[in-house]
Amino acid sequence: MRIDDSWRTLASPDFSLFADIDESRKIMMMGADPFAPDPCIPSHVIEATKRALDEGKTHYSLANGYAEPRLRDALVAKLRDFNGMEVDPDTELMVCPSSAFGLYLAIRICVRPNQGDEVLTTGPGFSENFNDVHQIGAVNVEVPTSPDDDFELDIDEVRARITDRTRCIVITNPNNPTGTVYRRETLEALAALAEEFDLGVVVDQDFERQVYDDREYVTFATLPGMRERTITVFGTSKDLGLTGFRVGYVVAPAEIMPILKTATFNYVGPTNTFAQYGVAAAYEDPAYTDEWFARYDARRRHVFDALQGIHGVICRMPQGGFYHWVDVRALGTSVEVVRHLVTTQALGVSPGSWFAQAGEGYIRVMYGTNGDDAVFEEGVRRLAEGLRELAAQRGIAG
Repeated sequence: MRIDDSWRTLASPDFSLFADIDESRKIMMMGADPFAPDPCIPSHVIEATKRALDEGKTHYSLANGYAEPRLRDALVAKLRDFNGMEVDPDTELMVCPSSAFGLYLAIRICVRPNQGDEVLTTGPGFSENFNDVHQIGAVNVEVPTSPDDDFELDIDEVRARITDRTRCIVITNPNNPTGTVYRRETLEALAALAEEFDLGVVVDQDFERQVYDDREYVTFATLPGMRERTITVFGTSKDLGLTGFRVGYVVAPAEIMPILKTATFNYVGPTNTFAQYGVAAAYEDPAYTDEWFARYDARRRHVFDALQGIHGVICRMPQGGFYHWVDVRALGTSVEVVRHLVTTQALGVSPGSWFAQAGEGYIRVMYGTNGDDAVFEEGVRRLAEGLRELAAQRGIAG
């Protein structure tokens, strides 16, 4: 059959890298699922979801995606208390089947397919950002960031790439994979650019609650003048661990919300009904995540300490999220390093080449994986051992 060849431009993760891993020994420190493969969802969330099923909450949820006012009220309270956003739930808020779809939809409404419209994304950056741009039929323009400034967004680099075809800017904050939490002054400068060139801004805030060392987190849409030109995408997978529930939500200007709702209904339909009850329960009582974030903090320090002093390896402390973005350029390509870890250590991490061109020469290590701390610590030991072995093979070990 004939297909659109533009689909071949998608940056697809090559999981065949892990086909030969020793199943009896394997430890996976990749992906985006908190504490996977171990159970992690607390009983009050599970019970709320079960109760919804027992009560027959299995039909379409059509009213703005809300199964009932309980979820609407929980989201309004969270957006007010954490993000500093007063939101009209009927005109500015939408529940959707996953933040991944919300991200796609947010970019889609900003561009005209196959007319040369351009979207600015960061490099390194989340692969879905530029994959979505390609799928929609727009042109992705990668804005490079530098490890010398902890991959902070460089406003001069952004400005240099704006043309009369630029329609919007997409950022993930905290950044996936670098863990960068953008400074307020950076975001204020980005807001000024958006106003100057009349651009939309799409902000993925999936990791917004995982910020360390008392660093300030700024919800971009709360900056002056940005509410009316920002689409903010939120998820429940990272901050609540509800990856399998597939519930996300979007805050956008009231003038475009009817279009977003109609598109959601036509493309994928309403959000899972009974899962919404579990999400509501989680937001009503999210205290279980406090222990998660404390463990993440301890684990990021553990990985950081373990990788110090390995020749050819540069590991910086992430500011947010649950990934270490490790510079292994001296040891080989991203895929070569990953293959070495797979074959010698039965350890899976993500090659940086999955995260835009600027990701080559890095690996992404998820420290939020595995509920058993002993398994996690063994994974870190193997990571350090494997990188030391590779450094020795390359003749750069001291």
